[in-house]
Amino acid sequence: MNLNDLAPTNTKRARENAALIFLKFLEDEEVEWKYLEACMKRENAALVLEAVVDKFGMHLAFKEGRRGKLLARHSVMQYFQQAKNWLLEKFPHHRTAVDKSLLKKGQVLERHCMKRESGAFVNKAPACTKSALKRMMVYLYCTAAIPGDYQDAALLCLLWFLFGRASDLTLLRKANLSIGSGDIFFVRFIRIKTSEEQALSLFPDEDFATCPILAIAVALATQTAPGVALLSQIPAQAVSTQSEIAPATPLIDLLDHPEAMTSSQPAANSEKSEDAAPGVHSYVNRVLDRVMRKAGVAEHLTSHSFRRGGAQHTNGAGLCTQWIFDRGAWNMTATSKALSPSYM
Repeated sequence: MNLNDLAPTNTKRARENAALIFLKFLEDEEVEWKYLEACMKRENAALVLEAVVDKFGMHLAFKEGRRGKLLARHSVMQYFQQAKNWLLEKFPHHRTAVDKSLLKKGQVLERHCMKRESGAFVNKAPACTKSALKRMMVYLYCTAAIPGDYQDAALLCLLWFLFGRASDLTLLRKANLSIGSGDIFFVRFIRIKTSEEQALSLFPDEDFATCPILAIAVALATQTAPGVALLSQIPAQAVSTQSEIAPATPLIDLLDHPEAMTSSQPAANSEKSEDAAPGVHSYVNRVLDRVMRKAGVAEHLTSHSFRRGGAQHTNGAGLCTQWIFDRGAWNMTATSKALSPSYM
C-alpha cells in the first residue's frame, strides 16, 4: 500500500478513464503502446512525449461526445490533465524536460475551450468591401505625391484580389509576373504561412480604380530605382522553414519525427528581437490608418480585412466554394480554421 491508494475514489476513476481514452486514441491512430514505449527509450524521447501529448490535446479539442457535440471544457481539461499525469508516471525520467512545456500546452487548450464556449473563438477583422477598396484606391491615386503612394495602392489592390495575407507579398518579384496562353496575366508567389507556391490569374476590372493590372503597371512605372521586388516599399520578412502541425497529422509521423513539434518551442533571444521588429503587417496597418478615414471608409480595417473581403465578394458572386478555398490556400484542417472559415 502507498499514498496513491489513499487518493479519493473519484480521482482514481478519472485517472483510469483518461488512460482508457488515451489508449483508445492510440488505437485510432494505429499506434501500439509497445511502440510508444520503445520510442520513449530514444535520445529524443522528451520531444516524442511532448508531440504525443500535443496530438492528444488536439484530439480532445475536436472530439465529439455521445450527443454529437464537442466535449465540454471541463471534460477536455480533465482528460488532458489526467492523461498527462498518467504518462508522466509511466515515464517519470522525462518529467523535468517536458513539465513546463506541457503546462503551457494545457493553458492553450483551456483558453481555446473557454473562447469556444463563449462564442468568441475568432476575433474577425471586418471585411474590406470592393466599394471600400475603390474609395481608398481613388484617394491614393488623386493625392499621390510620391512614388510610394502608387506602390501602396498596388499593395492594397493585390491583397484584395489575391486573397492574400500581408506576408504573402514580401517575396513577390517582378520575375513572378507572366502572361500565359490566351493572354492571361499570372502572378506567382509563395504563401508564407503554408509555404505553398501559387500561380493566380488576374484580369482587368471594369472599373479602372480597382483594376489590379493597372495598379501593377502604375507601381512599376513609378519606381524610382531598379530592383527585383515588385513592391519595394514593404519590409522584407524571413521565411520560416518549420512546418505546421495540423489535427490531421498522423501520430505515427510525430513519433518518428518529433522535431516537427519544435515550432512551439520558445525562440532564442536574438530571434525574438528580430520578430518583434515592425513588419509588413504593421506597414499595411499604418497605410490603412493614414488612408481609411480620409477616403471615407467607416470600418476599422486591418491587414487581414482584404483576404476576407475579397473572398466574401467572390462568394457573393456565386463562384464555387472550393475555388475560393484553393485560390486563398486555406488549410481547412488547421486549428484556427476548423470551427470558422476565415472568409465567412
